[in-house]
Amino acid sequence: MGEEEIKKLQNLLAFKEGEIKILKREIENYKKLISYFPGIIVVLDRYGTIEYINEIGAKILGYFSTEELLGKNWFEKCIPENIRDSLKFVFNKIIEGHIEEFEYYENPIETKFKTQKLIGWRNNYIKDTSENVIKVFSYGCEVLKESVKKEKIDDLTKIFEILPEAIHIIDKDYKVVYLNETFIKWNKILGLPVNVIGKNIFEVYTFLSEKVKSEYEKVFTTGDFVITQETNILGDKEIITETRKIPIFEKNKVVYVITFIREITHFLDL
Repeated sequence: MGEEEIKKLQNLLAFKEGEIKILKREIENYKKLISYFPGIIVVLDRYGTIEYINEIGAKILGYFSTEELLGKNWFEKCIPENIRDSLKFVFNKIIEGHIEEFEYYENPIETKFKTQKLIGWRNNYIKDTSENVIKVFSYGCEVLKESVKKEKIDDLTKIFEILPEAIHIIDKDYKVVYLNETFIKWNKILGLPVNVIGKNIFEVYTFLSEKVKSEYEKVFTTGDFVITQETNILGDKEIITETRKIPIFEKNKVVYVITFIREITHFLDL
């Protein structure tokens, strides 16, 4: 092999190494995102075997560890016996590629303690290179009655108070319904308002760009997760943050968006 061929090979290897680093970074981002999702995320193979379930999902189902569920059949383990056949029919239709009518679907699940919870699912599939559906990817949240919705949000926010990220929740009118203590601390450091519950987030934080608003619109409209890196200038300080926006569903509509903000510049780590 000549010097020119060796150089080309070295360049190719360096390029591939760069691609691998980017891919690994993206995988880590999605792992972080999944870890904060306040519902069940499950991946099933074409036979209904559980290949992945998130830790929060396992706890919702009453299990102490994901290991108790991995490798088990989802329908035998987590679906009430009286609706298993109908749910298997839905699953098989998705495996056949008929996703449109089942992109959102509600059904009860059965916990380890034989209690039931109604879950609203958003479903999608993963195909192989031959366009055959090989896995079904689903994420879902408990469908709540209006009377218990606030109680459920309160339970959720108890977890957020011990996390290091600045966290806030807005409703579909972009009004702030929750701030955790870290977010309040950041506001005080930056001289921003702290009494913002019930106020429009874009009227309070006027420095937020149209891009940020379009990201929220995307989450509310499509139900997709969004991960971004943002730079804001506050006074003479440049604040760089990594932001994760996560939808919360009521039936087939996004009713809240939870935003997790990690500050990269460390100006706010006081």
